Amino acid sequence: MNERDTYEQPTGEAAALAADRGLGQWQRTFRMKQSRLFGKHNASRLYLYDSGTVVTGPEGFGAAYAWDTVRVLRYLSTRNGVPWDARYTLLDQQGAAVNIGPGTRVFLKDEKRALGITSLVQGALFLWPDVWGEHILRAVTRAQLPKALAALERGGTVDFGAYKVDQHVLAGRRHSAPWSQITEISSYSGTLIFNGSLKRTTVDSADLQSIANPDLFLRLCRHLMG
Repeated sequence: MNERDTYEQPTGEAAALAADRGLGQWQRTFRMKQSRLFGKHNASRLYLYDSGTVVTGPEGFGAAYAWDTVRVLRYLSTRNGVPWDARYTLLDQQGAAVNIGPGTRVFLKDEKRALGITSLVQGALFLWPDVWGEHILRAVTRAQLPKALAALERGGTVDFGAYKVDQHVLAGRRHSAPWSQITEISSYSGTLIFNGSLKRTTVDSADLQSIANPDLFLRLCRHLMG
């Protein structure tokens, strides 16, 4: 796939989905490597717009996601301890999800319940996930950070699946702690660890892959820790 291929114009159906969701101007297009093995996805596309994305697939599948409402999960697989593939899950407000990018992502029943996933489509292995994946995470953070901060100021709670955040407390699935007791956030093999004084864990540890909008979550945590 050459860079010029990423400027393939959206189809009429994709453009209509984007217009219906108010996603603004189209930016770039991504596809997967043409393959006999995955031939049904040869026409699948990932279209990036100013304010969101459209994903298309076999049998007329098409879904639009706006940066200000979508939840994104990233699953990094490794080889010999080194990050290798990144599989992304896009989840809309109704719980409809699509997996895209290389690698494999399987959700356990408890994970689906915590994230509110009601349906899951296995999308294409779009090329250049390091480009479009990072773009999506950054765009989501830019769009949702002001809204999340405003919700916290009003006394609300922001749900990230594995954690819930409010102005005073970080809550895991089993344990919670006030921000004043959390002094450090670290990670080990893809697992987040929240430490307090004397390096004691204060809140449940959780895999980054189980946190919706992980970049946004970490931005809020650092803000609330002061």
